[in-house]
Amino acid sequence: MRSSLRRGILLGSMGVLSLVALGVGLAVAAAWFHAASAAPTQAQDSAQEHSFVHYSLDGSYAFPVSGDPALLSWTHLHWDGSYAVDLFARHELPMNSPEFQAFKRRHVVAVTAGTARRADNERGGIAVLLHGDDDKVYYFAHLQSSPIQAKLEEEAERVKAGQSLGVIGNTGRWTQYIEPHLHFSVASAEAPSPGFTPDIHAADWIMRHFGLTHDPWPEPSYAPHRPSGAPIAGAFKITRSFAESTNDTHDTHATNANNHANTGNPDMASINLLPHFTTSPGEDAPAAAVVSPLRGEVRIHRTSIFGLRVQVTNRHTDETVVVSGLRRVSVQQGDIVEHGTPLGSLHGELNLMHFHQGQLRDPEAFF
Repeated sequence: MRSSLRRGILLGSMGVLSLVALGVGLAVAAAWFHAASAAPTQAQDSAQEHSFVHYSLDGSYAFPVSGDPALLSWTHLHWDGSYAVDLFARHELPMNSPEFQAFKRRHVVAVTAGTARRADNERGGIAVLLHGDDDKVYYFAHLQSSPIQAKLEEEAERVKAGQSLGVIGNTGRWTQYIEPHLHFSVASAEAPSPGFTPDIHAADWIMRHFGLTHDPWPEPSYAPHRPSGAPIAGAFKITRSFAESTNDTHDTHATNANNHANTGNPDMASINLLPHFTTSPGEDAPAAAVVSPLRGEVRIHRTSIFGLRVQVTNRHTDETVVVSGLRRVSVQQGDIVEHGTPLGSLHGELNLMHFHQGQLRDPEAFF
């Protein structure tokens, strides 16, 4: 269970946040600081809430995302099994909540003093590589924007712990279609490339310096499996094929948000399925059950384009299926599901994507 966190108290015109312990047994004490020069007005409260920086006791390390870490969620391993972590807003926060909206404005900060360069790349989007004075290398990806201008081949910019490296976002080839988050990894390599492989558990690094534990996540104790069968329990029809989803001239069937992003976009190549409803699709139609075509572990994403998305990954076979457009979800983050396990329900079209070894495949091939 995540360790208790402490809340900050603003000390008048000093603009310094002092901690009040709300829990016991933390491995590492922490301190909050804020750059304000005066007590905040009510209008400034929201802006300041997500600009606080959480420091380790010795002040040498800053938590990589500004604001209260208690509102964030991360796991021990990245979904692909690597040592990186993805820091999201907690799943129970509704997308229209003030906390979630504030999360989208949070700053990504330098975790220690060092030199920073831009490391933008296809998968990571806007990214920053920080060579820390502690002889470690830190990678921050999917930023919405960044003030760092130096490129990898240029002289790096000097930064201090807690300095903003950018704003949290969802840039990147596939990340642009899921909710904003920070991809954070740590390496001991001297000068890794933007796609370097982290050799230090980022979640362990966070625990060691801040006393904050990751969300529980099951080990991949399930058996290897490849997807088979359709994700809809019952009769359905295919309203958009894999080939049509990448065709710029195909503009029919634009009946819901699932079609907003995948028309003519090879990065979103997928198929759309429509259950055979007894009435027209919509809120009054009977809900269609959605089941998993793959044995594996569950991740749930929320987006304004796709709505609720459920991702099931089998790490043993490097297979991932993503179903989007659900109105209700019957699984939880981190669940292990079997083939045919109910994932939720929908009242309209379902969008289905299939990744194998990081490449998009035609899902119809496993029906």
